[in-house]
Amino acid sequence: MLVMQVASIIKNIKSIQVFDVAAQLKNLTRTAEFLNTSQSTVSYHIKKLEDDVGVPLFERSGTGLKITAHGEILALHVAQALSLIQSGLDQVANRRDLVRIAVLPMFASRWLSPRLGLMWEAHPGLEIAFLNHNNDFVYSAQPSSFADLGIHWGRGDWPGFHVTHLWNEELVAVCSPDYQKESGITDLSDLKNCTMLHVDDKRMWSEVLKDNLIELSSPQREILLEDRHFQLNATINGLGVSLFSRRMIKPELESGLLVQLFDCSFKSSFAYHLVVPKETILSPAATRFKDWLLQSSRSSASDAP
Repeated sequence: MLVMQVASIIKNIKSIQVFDVAAQLKNLTRTAEFLNTSQSTVSYHIKKLEDDVGVPLFERSGTGLKITAHGEILALHVAQALSLIQSGLDQVANRRDLVRIAVLPMFASRWLSPRLGLMWEAHPGLEIAFLNHNNDFVYSAQPSSFADLGIHWGRGDWPGFHVTHLWNEELVAVCSPDYQKESGITDLSDLKNCTMLHVDDKRMWSEVLKDNLIELSSPQREILLEDRHFQLNATINGLGVSLFSRRMIKPELESGLLVQLFDCSFKSSFAYHLVVPKETILSPAATRFKDWLLQSSRSSASDAP
């Protein structure tokens, strides 16, 4: 019986690989582009797999592919199986202690880097590859092919991941001393006359303004930047006002490069999270790193002043 099961898997291995990508992208064109093949080839393998299992895996429409309930079940098992195979390959290739971590540059430089020495003292055998991302790890087509786990900023509402909230954040509004002087900012209503700096989207500022019953002018001067370090430099250089986690910009506040406005902080639904793709089966090394990070985050949860 086992031999027959293995033979069935081998017969369909290419179709299974195509299905795995299609289940994530839900689009024939994008799946074909990702696999560097034709749409007809993608359609052939999906149809071949559907014929073999005897149920439809996708509903086809003019807007793309909608995975069926049977397809969802198969997609979960396929993703877990492929992750397990990769883990086995890594162990056979003596890469059992390599852990791939998707990190945000500011989190890595301001919080993680000072603690890595203690981590390696506790786990001297770990090999870690830190892979930068611009807060897009949870939106990638195949996150488990990029990293084993990652750090993400947001509200934690990412259904394809196991999400662990690291700590509550309070945000501060900051700008350069010169910008504060030139803009004459004294209270929140003065933000109507300021340039507001964003990363990713405008939800953080929108949340703070809504909670404080502030309505901005229209059109409001705004700049959307690529990442937090870019935002930090732009703020220091006097381009506008930003929201930051206070703990992440403590050096700039203490040195006077930035000034905190309004002498208050703002509660936020945004925070840093540890995320693990649901299809990932963590290796023992990855589990050790995860446990260390969670323990370290708990001990530093009260670091912010």
